[in-house]
Amino acid sequence: MPRNARSSKPLTPATFHILLSLTGPPIHGYRIKRMVEDRTDGSVRLGAGTLYAGIRRMVEGGLIEEREAPADADVEPGARWRFYAITEKGRTTLDAELDRMSSDLEAARSLLDDPSVSQQSA
Repeated sequence: MPRNARSSKPLTPATFHILLSLTGPPIHGYRIKRMVEDRTDGSVRLGAGTLYAGIRRMVEGGLIEEREAPADADVEPGARWRFYAITEKGRTTLDAELDRMSSDLEAARSLLDDPSVSQQSA
């Protein structure tokens, strides 16, 4: 098992997908929502309450930070959109979650591929 893969509780799906969406350039909340829905083919939908409560909690926890809108952002003049970026702490947290998920997946596949386990359940 990778180091630190079990150092904390698993991330919620919302937290995981928000952090994953912020691994690129800073983006605004609505773009995060669309990216998550597109990436998961709609199986994960972030309602406004879940999205913005999660963003607030992650800002307070130091996982993400508010940033200025990128120069190339398509934002109307005077718009009050907030842009977010992942922090070093957020990236470390995301990497630990990916390690944890990978370890769980490896354990599950190993268990399912073990012929003695298949015989026990028969």
